[in-house]
Amino acid sequence: MSFGLEPLHKQLSELEHSVDILRNSTPDTIPLNEVIYDRRARDGTWCTLPYPPNHENGCKEYPDCINQRPDFRDLNYSKWWAIIETYDLRSHALRMLFKHKWTSRWMQRNRRHWQKQVIAKLKKKAEAFAAGKLGQTIILDVPEACGVNLFATMAKHGIYLRTDPDLVYKIMLVGVK
Repeated sequence: MSFGLEPLHKQLSELEHSVDILRNSTPDTIPLNEVIYDRRARDGTWCTLPYPPNHENGCKEYPDCINQRPDFRDLNYSKWWAIIETYDLRSHALRMLFKHKWTSRWMQRNRRHWQKQVIAKLKKKAEAFAAGKLGQTIILDVPEACGVNLFATMAKHGIYLRTDPDLVYKIMLVGVK
């Protein structure tokens, strides 16, 4: 008995194939000619914006996240790279739906189910990249908390970020003196 899941399974397979093509066309590292600073990222304006679900006051990590990280304007590094890890959130959501038919769209895309593993993979990638560079390096694990406008910075370099994506780009910055 199939319960009509074959079309969903086929759709998932086709989607994973197309995302693999997209993921493979996105480089892991991009040298940044320009890093765009925005005080609203650093002063907490963006951190306190409400976002669904149940975050009427914004990010629960604010203000600790900002207070634990340097201001980008105070960093004296001459070269910067974006280290990128992509994650196929749409395929993840479809797999969740396939496994648990009762899940809502929010539950299928909930960060608790995927974000830690993606960030851990990204951190390893950033550390390996930094270790291969000569000179003093710094890794900005949350560039926005340092005042970097990642949306504008990445758009200048051909990567267009979205607030509700099917393909997630997690990004850390590596600076070299």
